[in-house]
Amino acid sequence: MSSAAHIVTRLNVGGIARFLEMGAGAVDTLLRGQVQGDEQEAVWEGEQTVCPSLGRSVHPLRDRRALNSITSALAALEPDVVHTHASKAGVLGRLAARRLGIPCVHTFHGHVLSGYFGRVRSALFTGIERRLARHSYLTATGPATAAELEQRLHAPVEVIVPGIALPQPAADARERWRHAWGAPERVALLVGRAARVKQPQRFVAAARAAGYLPVIAGDDGVPGALGLGVVDRIEEIYAAADVVVCSSRCEGTPFALLEAMWSGRAVVAHPVGDVEWILGGAGAATWDLEQALRDLRDPDRRDAMGQRAAASVRERFPAEAVAPRLRALYASIL
Repeated sequence: MSSAAHIVTRLNVGGIARFLEMGAGAVDTLLRGQVQGDEQEAVWEGEQTVCPSLGRSVHPLRDRRALNSITSALAALEPDVVHTHASKAGVLGRLAARRLGIPCVHTFHGHVLSGYFGRVRSALFTGIERRLARHSYLTATGPATAAELEQRLHAPVEVIVPGIALPQPAADARERWRHAWGAPERVALLVGRAARVKQPQRFVAAARAAGYLPVIAGDDGVPGALGLGVVDRIEEIYAAADVVVCSSRCEGTPFALLEAMWSGRAVVAHPVGDVEWILGGAGAATWDLEQALRDLRDPDRRDAMGQRAAASVRERFPAEAVAPRLRALYASIL
């Protein structure tokens, strides 16, 4: 069986960390940078190497040190395949793999080439990715993301379907958290850092207008919302919520929706990126968040949607299928 070294810019709590966790059986070693600021680092129990110079921001001198460090680590590990994740790790990891003549896979976990930066920076990053695409195998975690990337990069992009599984929440989780929040009648939940692309204020306005307490897990600085900051046991927060909302103007394959559906929550989301593919008809994909939340004020209706969501995601996105899919990809490349 082939060995695979995965490289990630940083292993903060989020979608990439969850993807790697689900596919851990195909991750023989992990090279990673360090989290920054108030980000929480995800736990990784497998073999790993920390590269302190690998960071998110562009810094020519530090990036050169990171490239040399990654190259040295790969030369020592001698993997059969290198698999990179996130923009910075994708650039430096693919350059290092090319230096050593190792086949490389890069996974896009979102629409980083549109919606996040201005026109000039987006064009620059697209040009870099087009050049790198000539020397690597490209994958994405959803069909809409893959289709847009193929159009932008003029290269084939294969879909690697993610998987999801969460621990079961404690039996008293819902009652305990609802009590801590002041026993609200209805709770709408947004999961993730309150970056502008997530449009948290749009979520807060829609939730309050529809009669829900807006709760944000992952950030605590959004006016009008109950901010929980980073939460250790996110499965308990899903259990305590009534509806999970995605208000982003741009998304790839949001793992928060997979987690919410697995937890049996009703989901309301903007129809961006791979959202409609994830929901598969078992959630509300709409630009009118307020009306969708009003439609779900009825507990029976919420419960029915949550049950459909749980059945759908467990059938279509099983966690145990991710590692075999990655191993099969590596075998086909080699």
